[in-house]
Amino acid sequence: MAEKRDYYEVLGVDRRAGEEDIKKAYRQLARQYHPDVTKEDPKMAEERFKEISEAYEVLMDPEKKQLYDKYGHAGVNSQFQGGGFNWSDFTHQSDLRDIFGDMGFGGSIFDMFFGGGRTRGPHQGQSLRYDLDITLEEAAEGLNKKITLPLTVKCEACGGTGSKSGKEEVCPQCRGTGQVQKVERRGYSQFISIGPCPHCKGTGKDIKDPCPECDGEGWVRKRKTISLDIPKGADTGMRLRVKGAGEPSPDGGQPGDLFVVVNVRPHKLFQREGADLKMVKEISFPEAALGATIEVPTLDKKTAELKVPPGTQPGEVFKLKGLGMPRIDGRGQGDLLVHLKLVVPKRLSAEQKELLRRFEGSDTGKKGLFGRGKG
Repeated sequence: MAEKRDYYEVLGVDRRAGEEDIKKAYRQLARQYHPDVTKEDPKMAEERFKEISEAYEVLMDPEKKQLYDKYGHAGVNSQFQGGGFNWSDFTHQSDLRDIFGDMGFGGSIFDMFFGGGRTRGPHQGQSLRYDLDITLEEAAEGLNKKITLPLTVKCEACGGTGSKSGKEEVCPQCRGTGQVQKVERRGYSQFISIGPCPHCKGTGKDIKDPCPECDGEGWVRKRKTISLDIPKGADTGMRLRVKGAGEPSPDGGQPGDLFVVVNVRPHKLFQREGADLKMVKEISFPEAALGATIEVPTLDKKTAELKVPPGTQPGEVFKLKGLGMPRIDGRGQGDLLVHLKLVVPKRLSAEQKELLRRFEGSDTGKKGLFGRGKG
């Protein structure tokens, strides 16, 4: 068996080190070698953690420290025989609370190590997600939408007890808690794992006469209709939360929530850019060259007038204020951006061709119809 190292050497402190120096050294080493957080080899870390913990136990106890300083390991060997160092022998438990709290575990991990684990309270029910498709017109107007969801609800036949007679008996294995504890030692630490009771499946009840409607579960699947208000200006990706509309809690806690994710379907005419709408409007060469007043469709199925000034170039964009989407914050509406697209006719009559040739050769058209020089 390997010879034990000097306890002061183990902690890396001087023999004249005070209580605070010893505690500081132990804190640092405990963070480094604790089996649950170490980045070192697990087996080596466990042995190292045992070593530094044993050293700390001795050097922080005045009586043990005095025996160790006078007689070395022989003076305290009886303290660690018959199974070696054990967490239940540890006298400085408040220090461990601080150390594990500093390591980010919170106070509860100390209770788990020393057998003080607590059963947690009721759990919140599972939250649900529902993806809702709406049109651009619906997003602009806002709407009330009724959606139907399959949900788990209490069985009406047994009142949620799971028992045909409605009588509930406490589970003998978990005594009604719905959870059982399993104590396990890993190295020199004691762990308590808490899980659902296998006898009652976490309900805490012992059902003698299962309800035929729900097979003793106390819950059945049913479809439920929920009314949902979609605000004006809703956009793709918007998430609406309906508190308490999710699955019920299995153990009497709060129900989960329903999260509705909005998706606005693409529109055949308009493209959305925030609160603005964009569209392409075709115009003829005479309209662009001479100017015109044209009608532009809007989202509300009406039309708006757009004045195209003479000499308008292909691709120019005109803004019609306030004809876009409502802003989600209620502060007015966006704009309608109209992209003008020049349409060149594919078929011309002989007369139209002659007129264009005359225009091409006129003084005003020497550079050609589209600014192109004559060849």
